[in-house]
Amino acid sequence: MTSSIRSTTSGSSVTQGASSALPASPSLDRDAFLKLLVAQLSHQDPLSPMEGTEFVNQLSQFASLEQAISQTSHLDVLSTQMRGLSNNEAVGLVGKTVTVRGRGIAYDGVSATSSSVSLAAPAAQVTATLRDAEGRVVRTLELGARPGGPLSIQWDGRDANGQPVPRGSYQLVVAATTADGRSIDVTQDVTGTVTRVSFERGYPELFLDTGSAAPISDLVSVADRPRTP
Repeated sequence: MTSSIRSTTSGSSVTQGASSALPASPSLDRDAFLKLLVAQLSHQDPLSPMEGTEFVNQLSQFASLEQAISQTSHLDVLSTQMRGLSNNEAVGLVGKTVTVRGRGIAYDGVSATSSSVSLAAPAAQVTATLRDAEGRVVRTLELGARPGGPLSIQWDGRDANGQPVPRGSYQLVVAATTADGRSIDVTQDVTGTVTRVSFERGYPELFLDTGSAAPISDLVSVADRPRTP
């Protein structure tokens, strides 16, 4: 009886020692799993060896771990390849005319400019507010009642006093309401030529000659670069 108690205590302390030697982590990696399994086999109680079914279960767990590690490695490689393809496609947009979701609008100081929006439903009142780079209101356009769907907004490049504004980038904010004052969803699009693509944020971001910038996920349409005569 004394011998059995001594052997069990020894085996328990050795197993605890082997476990404490492993690095503390929320999940075991392959090497840690093997070390624990070898330590358990080496220090098991001779009077009460590990059951065959228990050993098979642990080997099955190890096989599952190996498979999970292999799948993760393959997925990482696939993700890297797909990200590279996406980046190459984004770079190919430089020099092309694209339409993206956004509020930016550019004024060249000479020609009138326009922007496109889409109303989710018919509106009793549509208001377009133009702001400069500092956020100051330059002009407010009252467009009245409009049907649902696409809406083109023209701006002649003048402020509320009828004076020409400096060339540069502006923000066009469009609000639409129903007759009883409820807001209507407005989707705004910006069209321009892609001047560069940035990957600083971890994803492709398109910069247009209008001064607007948008993630590639906001891309609506792409057209070839206009040909000059």
